[in-house]
Amino acid sequence: MADPALGPVRTMRQHLIVAATVNAVCTGLPGAPKVTALKDGWLMTGAAVASRQCQTVEELWSAVAVSFTDASVLDRLRSRRQAYAADPANAGLPARAAGLAGPEHYLGDFA
Repeated sequence: MADPALGPVRTMRQHLIVAATVNAVCTGLPGAPKVTALKDGWLMTGAAVASRQCQTVEELWSAVAVSFTDASVLDRLRSRRQAYAADPANAGLPARAAGLAGPEHYLGDFA
């Protein structure tokens, strides 16, 4: 499946980078899920929600957002994503994966 953040050809390396990015952004947030890279996407597991397999970066961030029920934590998640994407050390795919091609886009109605 094509992914706007990754393009039409996806690799395991890209999936590993996206998983590492999401885990880095979420580290320390209460109830943070864990994301594992799979050959064809990601597996998100968390204490508050059932495990979910995701096939696009957008779907992954939406699943992550659902795992946080407190609005203040969602605000912290949005701020962390912005800071991570803006950090020059994260240029390239990590910044696109944290991507705020609209936080409201990835966080949908959960923000």
